[in-house]
Amino acid sequence: MNRKANLVFCAVFMAALAGCGVNNSNTAALVNGAKIEKKTYEATLENLVARQKQMNTNFVDNEQNRLVLGRMALEQLITNEVLAQEAAKANINADEKTIDANIQNLKQRFAFGQDGQRITDEAQIDKNFQEKLKKDGISLQQLKNNIHKELNAQLFLNDLSSKQKVELKEDTLQQFYKGTMALVANDQKALQSFSKDDVALMTPFAVEVQKNTAARATVSAIFLATPKSLAKEKVQEKQKSAQKIAQELKDKKITFVDAIQKYSDDKAALRTNGEQTVLKGTLPAGLDKKIFEAQLNKVLDPITEQDGIYVLRVNQRQAKKVLSYEQLRNDIIKYLAAFQIKYKVQQQVKDLVLKANVKVLLPQYQVNKPEKAK
Repeated sequence: MNRKANLVFCAVFMAALAGCGVNNSNTAALVNGAKIEKKTYEATLENLVARQKQMNTNFVDNEQNRLVLGRMALEQLITNEVLAQEAAKANINADEKTIDANIQNLKQRFAFGQDGQRITDEAQIDKNFQEKLKKDGISLQQLKNNIHKELNAQLFLNDLSSKQKVELKEDTLQQFYKGTMALVANDQKALQSFSKDDVALMTPFAVEVQKNTAARATVSAIFLATPKSLAKEKVQEKQKSAQKIAQELKDKKITFVDAIQKYSDDKAALRTNGEQTVLKGTLPAGLDKKIFEAQLNKVLDPITEQDGIYVLRVNQRQAKKVLSYEQLRNDIIKYLAAFQIKYKVQQQVKDLVLKANVKVLLPQYQVNKPEKAK
């Protein structure tokens, strides 16, 4: 089992750099003579930057990190261009209706104001959309062309995936099951017989098995947050409030749904009629113990943890399940087949990019050819 394949082909990118020498202020790269416009590159880079800011604000402040994101944006565009060209050779082409639907979906990103409120005025949404295009220096037709290429590239990948043949031996499936069960049970001794690559491949599958088979409880809960910054007297006030809420619930003066709405600092459970499902072992130890030992349908006294105070009732509990090999076999086949297909497709795409005549024209990514030895 091998996980070294990656759609970001650093080796391909460096090979393309070695052939650089031309400069064009409006062009980021040439792929078999076709231009990747600098404006398209910049818009793609800004999208990557925006995503990174959501995950790690400080990452993009570093100039070297921004160069890494720029390389990723260029690799993505080069790969898409190669795939779009291959799609054209195979007479694969997205229809206008699909392109227009993607434009409309993109417009909906501009259906929210700065205050986060949804905008219902279609004219205002379109205005916001047009202003973004103008800011990026891209016309609507250029955007359509870019979306068309991306769709064709994806259609080509789908076609490539459908043609892959996968062979999975029975002993491979059984070994995968054993490794999965060892991960679910955190059996480190059993895991020693598997390579790091094997464990890495099995882990996402094991996580899903763990989610589906772990002991669980359905609870109704009110949460009163007590962050470390909260003054001692405020914490005491919340503790008194928790006692009062618990008593009101025990006396049936208020329902959990109403109590969550009125008191709780976490109202997420309102989306599921005031209930939440929790998995055993995922909560703080004290809270976990009380939930999985408590009498069902009884309002518990307030439980204090580091993050806050909980007033809850356990409505249902379900014991841990152990799935047999026969029960998981089809899921294992689907998972491993999908992985093999993805790996094979990645290798074929990598070969296509390597064969393409790619010239990177952005000066920050150009490298000098090595001098001949004297």
